[in-house]
Amino acid sequence: MFLLLMQIIAGLILLACLGFLAYWFIAWKQGNCAFVLLKGTRSPWTVERMDRTHAVLTCTVPVKNAGKQNGTLMDAFVRPYLPEEQYDRAGVRAILMDTARPREDDYWEALIVEPGKTVELRVKLTLTAKTGSILQDLEHFPDLPMDIIWQAVGRSDWAYEKARIRLEQDDLRDALYNYTAGGMEHGRA
Repeated sequence: MFLLLMQIIAGLILLACLGFLAYWFIAWKQGNCAFVLLKGTRSPWTVERMDRTHAVLTCTVPVKNAGKQNGTLMDAFVRPYLPEEQYDRAGVRAILMDTARPREDDYWEALIVEPGKTVELRVKLTLTAKTGSILQDLEHFPDLPMDIIWQAVGRSDWAYEKARIRLEQDDLRDALYNYTAGGMEHGRA
């Protein structure tokens, strides 16, 4: 009797283990979301507006759900890395937004992305002069690395991921030149 009871318990444990393995195999086969920031297809930096003490630059960066399941971008933000010890002549503020639903308040609305689909993220960078002239303060502006950080959730638990983009000195110079060369086109005398 004891041996029969042990065989029944062992059989139930085996069935539970097989069910567990089958569940994980099906979950593995169905896949998950996998967000990839397509840095190589980032748009050029452009000056959106500029006055004597501020310059606002923007670029767009596509992010693709390369996974097999819908994924939700629960949170996303951009973090610039320019310590005052490295460069103290300009203040830097950056915000990230979905180009389809732009927001200026630095709040991220959750976004569901289907597998294989791409959405455009917009990085908005505000540079503020500390001496009164933005063009003078940006003359020796260094390369500016920025991390785009996002919280994604799909079939598995949520996780934070990040990718780095940069505002190179040459990109900044080109954007400022293209803007100032426009003269009256941009409403400046």
